[in-house]
Amino acid sequence: MDAQDSTPQPQGMAGWFDPSLPPRQQVLGFIYAKWAIGALRAAVEVKVFDALVDGPRTVAEVAAATGTDADALYRVLRAVAAAGVLEERGDGRFALRPVSEGLVSGAEGGIRDMFLFASDAMLWRPYENVAHTLRTGEAAFVSAFGDPFYEYTKAHPEKAAVLDRAMLQNRYPGMDRIFDQFDFGRFGRIADVGGGRGHFLAEVLRRHPGTTGVLADQPHTVAEAKEVFDGSGLEDRVTVVPTDFFVEVPAGCDAYFIKNTLHNWDNDKAVLILRSIRAAIGDTDARLLIVENLLRGPGEWDIGKLIDVESLAVLGGRERDRAEWNRLAGEAGFAPANDPLPGDVALLEYRPV
Repeated sequence: MDAQDSTPQPQGMAGWFDPSLPPRQQVLGFIYAKWAIGALRAAVEVKVFDALVDGPRTVAEVAAATGTDADALYRVLRAVAAAGVLEERGDGRFALRPVSEGLVSGAEGGIRDMFLFASDAMLWRPYENVAHTLRTGEAAFVSAFGDPFYEYTKAHPEKAAVLDRAMLQNRYPGMDRIFDQFDFGRFGRIADVGGGRGHFLAEVLRRHPGTTGVLADQPHTVAEAKEVFDGSGLEDRVTVVPTDFFVEVPAGCDAYFIKNTLHNWDNDKAVLILRSIRAAIGDTDARLLIVENLLRGPGEWDIGKLIDVESLAVLGGRERDRAEWNRLAGEAGFAPANDPLPGDVALLEYRPV
């Protein structure tokens, strides 16, 4: 490669390469992200952003509010500001930027718990040994913690709590597009398979008054749906069914919706889940609705391809392109019924065959 090579980087990746370095060294820019994440996580953990919510403050004021060492705090805040997340002012005060407001505890539309989950040791340590996954096919999480991810969180309630809080904030903007573009009102009764506490199903029911729903997930998960539906005016329109979706899914629905769940599993287990849904559908014309990342083609930028490494190393699951989704659905007895665009979260509709 010529030293002056200026080959364009893939869309979405260019900001991670340092153009001030020779081309063969520009990949070092990825290391900058590690340094920024370490500083930012520390600031989130000690609630720096909460301390700044009422306006700019000096390091001494923030240190007093957060119980931290002022010198160490300044160096971390300086780095966070250099990364663009905080504003460092000439008078020595620090202030929130719009991008940091979501890191304030309890902020509307905030992502504080999502950030703490994504940067937690249980999601960080597997990246220390992704090579283990490449050599063995086993999720690096298992080699790091001794158990698969979901078994580990069941055995460690404090980690399960981190996961649960994060999932409450897991509202990707692409979901609004799906709500706006897809007519869930076509279906009189919708099952949300693996639907957690029922937040997504509740939104579907609010938007479509003529529709009723079934929330199907593990017993300990759906037990917490009460707080979502009580007092919502939707109580009489939803049935909560404790379910092991590898074994059985409630019958009698016009559509079976499964969101951000199948990517947690390898192909064999994903097919088992889909076959449970197919058995519940039986001889009816009920539809399967899958919401997941739909990967773009070879060489195209797609954040889903990065998420896939987490699925691989942490969960032993995978993100998929359209051919892969069609193959899985076909093995379970479904055929495609729509053609969504790849490159983002998509709703894939399938009919029984």
